[in-house]
Amino acid sequence: MISRLIAKKAPLFLRTFATSEMISLKIDGKIISVPKGIMLADAIKKAGANVPTMCYHPDLPTSGGICRVCLVESAKSPGYPIISCRTPVEEGMEIVTQGSKMKEYRQANLALMLSRHPNACLSCTSNTNCKTQELSANMNIGQCGFANATPPKNDDSYDMTTAIERDNDKCINCDICVHTCSLQGLNALGFYNEEGHAVKSMGTLDVSECIQCGQCINRCPTGAITEKSEIRPVLDAINIQQRLVFQMAPSIRVAVAEEFGIKPGEKILKNEIATALRKLGSNVFVLDTNFSADLTIIEEGHELIERLYRNVTGKKLLGGDHMPIDLPMLTSCCPGWIMFIEKNYPDLLNNLSTCKSPQGMLGALIKGYWAKNIKKMDPKDIVSVSIMPCTAKKAEKERPQLRGDEGYKDVDYILTTRELAKMLKQSNIDLAKMEPTPFDKVMSEGTGAAVIFGVTGGVMEAALRTANEVITGREVPFKNLNIEAVRGMEGIREAGIKLENVLDKYKAFEGVTVKVAIAHGPNNARKVMDIIKQAKESGKPAPWHFVEVMACPGGCIGGGGQPKPTNLEIRQARTQLTFKEDMDLPLRKSHDNPEIKAIYENYLKEPLGHNSHHYLHTTYSSQKVRDMNLYNANEAAGLDEILAKYPKEKEYLMPIIIEEHDKKGYISDPSIVKISEHLGMYPAQIESILSSYHYFPREHTIAILMSICVHCHNCMMKGQGRLLKTIQETYDIHETHGGVAKDGSFTLHTLNWLGYCVNDAPAMMIKRKGTNYVETFTGLLGDNIDQRLKSLKNLKKELPKWPKNNIREMKSQRNGNSYSCMNTQAPIAEATKKAVSMGPEKVIEEVFKSNLVGRGGAGFRTGKKWESAYKTPASDKYVVCNADEGLPSTYKDWCLLNNEAKRKEVFTGMGICAKTIGAKRCFMYLRYEYRNLVPALEQSIKDVQSTCPELADLKYEIRLGGGPYVAGEENAQFESIEGRAPLPRKDRPGNIFPTMEGLFHKPTVINNVETFFAIPHIIQQGSQSFGEGKMPKLLSVTGDVDEPILIETNLNNYSLNHLLQEISAKDIVAAEIGGCTEPIIFGSKFDTLFGFGRGTLNAVGSVVLFNSSCDLGKIYENKLKFMAEESCKQCVPCRDGSYIFHRAFKELRDTGKSSYNMRALAVASESAARSSICAHGKALESLFKSACDFMNKTKPIYQPHSTYHQ
Repeated sequence: MISRLIAKKAPLFLRTFATSEMISLKIDGKIISVPKGIMLADAIKKAGANVPTMCYHPDLPTSGGICRVCLVESAKSPGYPIISCRTPVEEGMEIVTQGSKMKEYRQANLALMLSRHPNACLSCTSNTNCKTQELSANMNIGQCGFANATPPKNDDSYDMTTAIERDNDKCINCDICVHTCSLQGLNALGFYNEEGHAVKSMGTLDVSECIQCGQCINRCPTGAITEKSEIRPVLDAINIQQRLVFQMAPSIRVAVAEEFGIKPGEKILKNEIATALRKLGSNVFVLDTNFSADLTIIEEGHELIERLYRNVTGKKLLGGDHMPIDLPMLTSCCPGWIMFIEKNYPDLLNNLSTCKSPQGMLGALIKGYWAKNIKKMDPKDIVSVSIMPCTAKKAEKERPQLRGDEGYKDVDYILTTRELAKMLKQSNIDLAKMEPTPFDKVMSEGTGAAVIFGVTGGVMEAALRTANEVITGREVPFKNLNIEAVRGMEGIREAGIKLENVLDKYKAFEGVTVKVAIAHGPNNARKVMDIIKQAKESGKPAPWHFVEVMACPGGCIGGGGQPKPTNLEIRQARTQLTFKEDMDLPLRKSHDNPEIKAIYENYLKEPLGHNSHHYLHTTYSSQKVRDMNLYNANEAAGLDEILAKYPKEKEYLMPIIIEEHDKKGYISDPSIVKISEHLGMYPAQIESILSSYHYFPREHTIAILMSICVHCHNCMMKGQGRLLKTIQETYDIHETHGGVAKDGSFTLHTLNWLGYCVNDAPAMMIKRKGTNYVETFTGLLGDNIDQRLKSLKNLKKELPKWPKNNIREMKSQRNGNSYSCMNTQAPIAEATKKAVSMGPEKVIEEVFKSNLVGRGGAGFRTGKKWESAYKTPASDKYVVCNADEGLPSTYKDWCLLNNEAKRKEVFTGMGICAKTIGAKRCFMYLRYEYRNLVPALEQSIKDVQSTCPELADLKYEIRLGGGPYVAGEENAQFESIEGRAPLPRKDRPGNIFPTMEGLFHKPTVINNVETFFAIPHIIQQGSQSFGEGKMPKLLSVTGDVDEPILIETNLNNYSLNHLLQEISAKDIVAAEIGGCTEPIIFGSKFDTLFGFGRGTLNAVGSVVLFNSSCDLGKIYENKLKFMAEESCKQCVPCRDGSYIFHRAFKELRDTGKSSYNMRALAVASESAARSSICAHGKALESLFKSACDFMNKTKPIYQPHSTYHQ
């Protein structure tokens, strides 16, 4: 006998961060030792401390970090939250879990999370068994709730299959279901970055990759995902005195006690269930699916023997004329697994055993044999009900193959373990107090082999117990019949049994080692199936003869219909109880079951015989997503030509999407299916990614997409509202995002910032179907909009020109004779040659000495970035230029890239960086609105590589974004380029920077356009021209000025007042420095210096000036709305808080009072500032506080209603 394990990194659904090394830390003064690498939340639980978690689940490596209800603090840094569910433990940590500040944060964050949740607990299916309900009560959420924030229901909020119901209105967006589905390897669910951050599937669940395993239900902390309840029709049937025949799966008895307050693994309830069911009505019969589990082993075991014999000898042995002979044979008792193979490997369906599941077998026999032959009943008068641990069984009973000769279903209703408990409780039956009574006679006796069907490896072990004895005449050579080699929680296991001294009938098997494999979870099943598929395609035998697969972790004991909660410890407890039941039974081999012997003698006659084939075997069919109604080949026509251009790698997702959108004007479901197949992705993944972009509609739209700038203060101050109102009234458009003109001529789309609208606001952008460019219109006012819109019908055949550049470029007079990058053309050839000759260390030293810092806002030292990337060893390194200028009222990148000489200097700077750190690929991430620049940029790349031969071996690539402001964050750009949603990375450790692990998780230097623009100047002129505050900086100035200005100045003692004097601005009372996320400053701070450090004005480059006639309240409202709409929605304080902060401020501004708990909002904003994953959320506190302060100062009537300062 051989036995070994493969892919044994960790048990399935166990977090994989832990190591064998132990470390010590202190939690609330208690010193504990835990494995290094586990999450702090797990360590806190081990210490006995009580810290709530909502979005975290110990089974899921990728969960957590969203809700922020698990915040704790370090004793060494009190007041600064630690996200315990995403923070690995470290030696010497001193954690405080019950600090008053953290309690406030946790309470506020949970209240924010529930602000979108309906108050429907009493009617919810999860009432009294809901984590959300439990935490709400424990944390006294009623005191700080934000009930008014609940958004309107979504039209597509409800989805239902034969097994699962999903209600997005109850979803709190914890994303646990998405992580579960991903870990299962299915990815049928995805995050949708829309209002409310919905969780959805592509299309409906029943035409997705979903196999209805129900694992998402097991982990959902609310009632947002549940099984489709069948309690009502079962009780109705009982009430009208119909004959009900119940059958109960093996794993029910080891789990149902948990629903009645008994700890997992403590008690088996079997015959007590029979008693309880009979209390429901007088016309009830109770049978045991253990009987048909034994029957399955007889049929399946003989089918395996037959397949092996035919493959070894080429001859028929037992029968089974209609049976395929492909090896390895795959088990067929798990309906989730059957759906998985039908959807993913339909070419391997002949490898499936033709045996029905135990439920299917018993269902067929109940109506086809038990009713007719034993009870003399008409099968149509029987209601067959199965009690199963599995939601997918509900789908299985609907299969057309599982119907009787007269068309009736073999099984009418399925109740999960949870539904059984709920039904009994509704009938005032306490299962834990029931006395045991026997099941009904005939088809109710089972052996230990049937019992272990409920655990992973159990079917295999039961089959081997029988098959070995049939072939050799002896029991399997394992102590107490326990085949330990196939047991365990490892995701994939292998074993083998050598057949020796076989019976004469099976001489062909002498010396053969029967090799088997066991997998649980579709992700592991996929690994096994890929090996089998590759072997088949290569004409070689697969490495196994027999493979067991279960869809749920641990097998049926972890089924999607089992009691909640679930985790590894609970599943292990149920498993041990299952093996105990097996050991305690007198009969432990299926072929020893006397009822099995009797049914063959009296009715079935022989395994694989005629009657067996009729009642016990089935067929399968392809259910691939592209073969279902989701896929229409005509709608994906022409996509092959696009796909042929790109390698089958995920990083090319967005280039493919953009080309398909250019061609058709929208992205269809069939296109997504086809793209997913090309890139090895899942349709729901791609649809989820697209939801994070602005410009790729999923539905067939009008040929013209009109985009209007709404969050740019410049446009807003110069008539954007009037423009939008005129368009809506003239063309009868009710929706500002996706509304269609009444004449069908265009679709209206609003966005935050076009960029070029600064020239002559307000502005709009037009994108036509069939073009790879955009058209721009500026200076749009209500009196000429009709004429402008009529011109849209004239389709332009060539790339349109950009709007005329009305921006005044100037150099600060305070700079004196200091060097000007804008007014000097750098000799790129000489600069490149010089840089290469200097060598990496000297180039980095020169950049250091220049005091160049990043120009994107954070102000990191450029030399430090380059040095870190240079010193980090890696096979591949990358350079990324951030040209996603999405911050409203910032246009310096647009000016630089529009100038031929300057954009060449940018690409030269990127090339010098690549040569310095050792990179081969350079990416420019360009915002979609600037896509008309692409031809010119590509030509400039060619020119630079021609002029600078040292850069000729570099691969420059331009990647377009798709609109979201958050894509300007460096990690979000990495995600976008790699083919994922443009969202900040949640799991970036604080001490790991992009220069160590950035794009493709390799060392990456990412700087913005202005930074790279300066590099050839620094190299050519020498750092001495730039040090000591001489480094020039560009500032974009808009708002209440005569014309937009791009001023170049150094930041050496340069204040806003200096700027106002230089541009001769008049009557300026307030300013926005650094973009929409920054508070407005007033005259008292105009002498504050620009810079990148604390106490300075953010020198990112955006300056918006407001005069005394400006409605600053409206500006603040617009800023808060921008924060809400542009949140990446990955953490609750920002995702839900920004939405409520906007609502609360608008209410204050409109009515003079607030219905919100302002103190709670203040706490929530502080939590956002201290625990958000990116700068967007961190800006909320100062912006919201500034807005409230403004309202209190300008309109004293608001003061009594705001308790913010208390």
